[in-house]
Amino acid sequence: MKEEIHNSAEEILQYLNELAGKRFKPIKSNLSPIIARLKDGYTVQELKEIVQVKTLDWKNNEQMNQHLCPTTLFRPSNADKYLNYILSIKENPKQYAKYFAKLNRTPGTASGANNPDDLAAMYGD
Repeated sequence: MKEEIHNSAEEILQYLNELAGKRFKPIKSNLSPIIARLKDGYTVQELKEIVQVKTLDWKNNEQMNQHLCPTTLFRPSNADKYLNYILSIKENPKQYAKYFAKLNRTPGTASGANNPDDLAAMYGD
């Protein structure tokens, strides 16, 4: 069980690196907040959704991009707040697609985190 949680945490960290263009190493300080949220009962999918949405929000924002890190994304007080934000997006993805399009006018790579049009694919119509 402990190894499974650790492997899941590494998977989420790698996902963050891929989407956000970061290079966080799988060291204790980066994995601890993820492991703690997994132990709290959050699923791998929920934590990956947090990464997706906050990357959409912050990747092209010079001030907020620095907060695309495990300690901020998976802080106990933030994880719940971000999941509730995701529920709002799932309820009305078209509204949020417009919002994310405004946030991400900077061209990026082809990942879902850079393409607000992929919200339907991530969260439904």
